[in-house]
Amino acid sequence: MLAILFVFASCEKESASDSTLEQNEVLFEKEIIVSDGEEDPELQFTETSERLVVSSSKTYGNNGPEVAATYTVIDADRAPYGHIQPVSNFWWSNSRDADDYFNPDTYYGAAEGENLVFTEYTNGTANLVGTTISGTCTVELNVWFKHKKDWAEWQAIGGEHKKEGVAGLASNSADMNFYLIDHTRSTVTASGGDCIETGTFGLVQRPDPNDPNTPNYGTHIGPGGANYDSNIGAFGLSTWGTLIDPVSCLPISKPKIDFNFRLELNEEECNDCEGKVTDLTLNWDWHNDYRVRVYQRYENTCYATKIFDETVGAHENFSFSGANSNGTIGKWAYIFVGNCYYTKIRTNCDLEIGPGYVKGVLEVVSGNSSHGGELCEYVPEDNYCHRHWRCRYRSHCRYY
Repeated sequence: MLAILFVFASCEKESASDSTLEQNEVLFEKEIIVSDGEEDPELQFTETSERLVVSSSKTYGNNGPEVAATYTVIDADRAPYGHIQPVSNFWWSNSRDADDYFNPDTYYGAAEGENLVFTEYTNGTANLVGTTISGTCTVELNVWFKHKKDWAEWQAIGGEHKKEGVAGLASNSADMNFYLIDHTRSTVTASGGDCIETGTFGLVQRPDPNDPNTPNYGTHIGPGGANYDSNIGAFGLSTWGTLIDPVSCLPISKPKIDFNFRLELNEEECNDCEGKVTDLTLNWDWHNDYRVRVYQRYENTCYATKIFDETVGAHENFSFSGANSNGTIGKWAYIFVGNCYYTKIRTNCDLEIGPGYVKGVLEVVSGNSSHGGELCEYVPEDNYCHRHWRCRYRSHCRYY
């Protein structure tokens, strides 16, 4: 404790002079990194305060792949055959030879308010999930895709681009990405009197990408990707599959299906800070590297616990999450630069914190709150001297 008090005393001394220790001084148009002078006298440091705590409760991730984008599936209008084929997202042949392409009963579309959802992940996988219907037949889809590749990578392994229909023929192969259906994770469940077959089935890519005697079209996604649609250049997806018995992996009696639909990107919704902040990403808006440490009050007591400790490079982002049992940070996130207290950020939602909020040389890039989810953008005050903590007549900045 004496050592900690000595460090704090030295920080106070450093803040009072323009000739600070080398570790704490960075010249930039005669600016230096200086504490805001608002240390919390109630915050107590113990031997365990320097043990970095990794939060076990985050508001996103769930130990799975990170979401890259989420789309709402929009049924294709089947151009140029829209006059004889219904608007749909899914085709299931009622013929062993798949020669009933113009039978309207073989097409499935979204139930009102129940559009399919397509999600892409940063690890090169994707998922199509939801319900599609035809008459009294309901089909529940949980289709997984893997091995995302761009056009050059796809060509390198012998892949081709199946261009057909109005949008498909007008599409550019170089704009496309390609997946393969992951048969180890995909299921198709059909129920209802109008179904061609009922039960739960597996699904494999068609044509077989491992058969050298057939084309390898895979699953393409991109502008014009919904081949049979009149919206040229609209983002979409087309693929072809074979339904299989989930145990024997052999094709069922009427196995051929197609997907063809447009994709509408879901914009991420934000909310005002509600509850308490659970995680923040900050930008280090300075031109030198510094060791940055972040503390919080553990379970809202007076005892400090460390939730971040790394050297942060010039203009880099860094992130931390709350260490409380509910995943929150509590009332404050305390920022230390070098060995010294720098500033604190209010994280109990009394302040509408969000992207754009600035405290000294730190700017919030993103974050989440426990009851509100993703934080909305903060409308900053017109503070010309935010790095110096105090302004006088706007034209003159000074340190606190």
